[in-house]
Amino acid sequence: MTDSLRSAFTLAVLVSQAAFAQARVLSAPPEPSLLNITRQWSRASSLGDLRELRMGSDHRELRVWGGYGLTTGTQGVVLRRANGQWSAFLARVMRCEIQIPRVVGETASRATIQHYAEEARRQCGTKLRDLSPGGQIITTDSLFVAPLSVPQSIIEEAWTTAVRAGVFQLPGRVERNRAMDDVFMYVVELRSGGDYRASVIEHLDRPETQADQQVRDVYAAVSRILKDDEVLKP
Repeated sequence: MTDSLRSAFTLAVLVSQAAFAQARVLSAPPEPSLLNITRQWSRASSLGDLRELRMGSDHRELRVWGGYGLTTGTQGVVLRRANGQWSAFLARVMRCEIQIPRVVGETASRATIQHYAEEARRQCGTKLRDLSPGGQIITTDSLFVAPLSVPQSIIEEAWTTAVRAGVFQLPGRVERNRAMDDVFMYVVELRSGGDYRASVIEHLDRPETQADQQVRDVYAAVSRILKDDEVLKP
């Protein structure tokens, strides 16, 4: 191999590796936002942080999250195309808790509290009983991810419908002239090869902007692949 061919080959390898590197952020809400906590959940799960995943130029992935209220759960639907194959997942945020003696909690270091939080995740789903008056509850969240047994044609149709609904046009957020507390929220993450987009938008019964309607339609598009009892209602 000549020096010129070797240089060209090396350059091609570097370009190929760069294509799989961290995504370029085209749009995202300003921080702090619900996107930050959502990425933390994903990073600690089998999904991984969509912004940081290494993937090829033909990879497509859409994550549509809903909930985040004090009285509602939070879950996400993931549509993924990798190596020409479609797959889908349901991700649910679970509250995990463990009880420790209050005297321990009052003097515990940050590392110790983190250890108890990890133990709570391992016992996630187990309800606490016989709470002690001298006890302290350590709570944390964990993301449980399960593949969905859905035909690839249905997943692709959901993707196509979401694209038609305007998922590529969603803004990072919609500016409001008023504060909105404890409402159903949408968080949408979209990865197309090396490009990443994210939106955090409130659910409104009466949409005020085009984006309000678009995000509702995107959520409805991906929710169609779920069973009725799995759909989280706004």
